Amino acid sequence: MQRIILFIAIAWLFSCSPVRIVKPLEKGEQAVGGNIGGPLIEFAGAPITIPYTSSFYAKGLSDKTTVFGSLHLTALSFGVFQTDIGVCQQLWANQDKTLGLTANPAFHFAIDRWEWNARFWPQLDIQLYKEFKNKQLIYAGIGNWIELKNTRPHNEIQPQFWFVSPQAGFKWGKNKWVYGFESKWLAPGVANTPNIVDYIGVNDKGALSLYFNLIKKF
Repeated sequence: MQRIILFIAIAWLFSCSPVRIVKPLEKGEQAVGGNIGGPLIEFAGAPITIPYTSSFYAKGLSDKTTVFGSLHLTALSFGVFQTDIGVCQQLWANQDKTLGLTANPAFHFAIDRWEWNARFWPQLDIQLYKEFKNKQLIYAGIGNWIELKNTRPHNEIQPQFWFVSPQAGFKWGKNKWVYGFESKWLAPGVANTPNIVDYIGVNDKGALSLYFNLIKKF
């Protein structure tokens, strides 16, 4: 039970996931994907990534709009249902769509099965991407996370309600399979000590995170 409480506390302190869709799918195109990774922490004297896992489904409503929904599998294994549902919207692109700006408005929802404690977080990711002829794609952007409750886990007072997270990533694909890595600096303006785990941040602020993504388009 202590491990379960610890996991829920960590998840609600830094509930996060990589950008689901960076560049919108084509109209009618579908995709399923998954990721593993999360904030970096020090464990037994070594840096490790918290192994959060999640899966998602996406479909292109048009060449400029893709919808997606997810299920956080690690959270589910600990008795917490968690999902993020949103849209990838093309804001601007050059003529051949190899350079573009997209926005991902979404919301996260989590609820546990013991006390039915629930949380809801709006999120907005904005990213600039560049795609190359060999199907490699790089991107960088900023994530905006909104906390709606005035308390943190263990009924601590929530001192901040808007969290900004810079992010950058790399994707490459072949035969409808897409692989990718993403790094984020979660909540860089927030002190990460003292805390229930030793987060690895910059100047004791926020938490650096790493993710690996795998996507299948069809």
